[in-house]
Amino acid sequence: MPDGTTPKGLKYSDIVGYDKLDPFKEKAMERAAATFGYTDRLGIRLLRESVGLTAAVFELDDMPCAYIAFGVEGLGTKNMVAEAMAEKEKIGKGVGIERRNLFAGIGKDNMAMALNDLGAVGAMPVAFSPIHASGDSGYFTDEDAVQGLLDGYDTGARAAGVAIPGGETPTLKGIVYQNTLDIAGGAWGIIRPKDRLVLGHGMEPGLTIYGLGSSGIHSNGLSLARRIVENMANGYFHNLSSGLIFGRALLKPTFIYTAIVEYLFDAGVDIRGMQPITGHGWAKIMRCRKQLRYVIDFVPEPQEEFVLMQEKGPVTDEEAYKTWNMGVGYVVFAPDKDSAKIKNVSREFGFEAYEMGHVVPGEREVVIAPKNIVYRPR
Repeated sequence: MPDGTTPKGLKYSDIVGYDKLDPFKEKAMERAAATFGYTDRLGIRLLRESVGLTAAVFELDDMPCAYIAFGVEGLGTKNMVAEAMAEKEKIGKGVGIERRNLFAGIGKDNMAMALNDLGAVGAMPVAFSPIHASGDSGYFTDEDAVQGLLDGYDTGARAAGVAIPGGETPTLKGIVYQNTLDIAGGAWGIIRPKDRLVLGHGMEPGLTIYGLGSSGIHSNGLSLARRIVENMANGYFHNLSSGLIFGRALLKPTFIYTAIVEYLFDAGVDIRGMQPITGHGWAKIMRCRKQLRYVIDFVPEPQEEFVLMQEKGPVTDEEAYKTWNMGVGYVVFAPDKDSAKIKNVSREFGFEAYEMGHVVPGEREVVIAPKNIVYRPR
């Protein structure tokens, strides 16, 4: 904050400690560096500059016209919102929502986490495999939950044009609670032609920062949302000003952006960088390792569920914008000349595309000018 004081309110760091997680990730990558050359014997080389970005990229001797990309991601705790609401409906204390519908977006959410990461390096997804770890195998006898979950995978596969050839369903008693799942998955994709590879090489001052609208909270920061619900009289069944139930707003499926990325390439947009707004919120805008300053001078109005959570938390702007996407689910960096193309393609897919600001010279940081917020690397 400008006066150096610590604002009061809920903080995501009280629940999830990135200050502990990130150092472990760094140590893990340092150790893993010794493995990077192991695939060379197969004529498959890891592009070292892709390590630490949204997906790892490989070059194959037998595939001179393309790269392949690979990544894994976890859903987080979003399914616990559906499970809590479904339990209320089961015992007749809900509002009459079909239980299957509560789970109908979770599969797509899980896919989106990995697929959007592939898209950010220029890859179109080919295959996705989910992992559903339960604390009790009996979870899978709940037909509403199971069929709803599969509904989401059907929707996600159609949206992304991706195959789901298999998955894994371990039962981890004593690790996962009996009434929930730990959901994750892995995916691979293809970058073809090779000039669609996006690793930030073309990031430079003068580029425009375009934000693509989100459907809502997507799948990040749900632990904080769940904490806020604990102090709300009607919990997930609180009515928002639009009449939509708060829990249903949280469960809106995450947008999968890979199709729009493909169309942006086809339209000739000079994409220099892309980034899903996931963990760390808008601080993710500065993921490129170059010393560049990202100045945001336009902030779109966030959806009503964000407004409610900030009020009920309370959650400060500084905390909200480094935890949630606040209405912007994907960021594209491109020259100003491509503005019309980006906006037109986005509208075809039902997205709103915003010109949010520009990349300028300076030390690496994100400046959200209308909110008087600055995020710097840890």
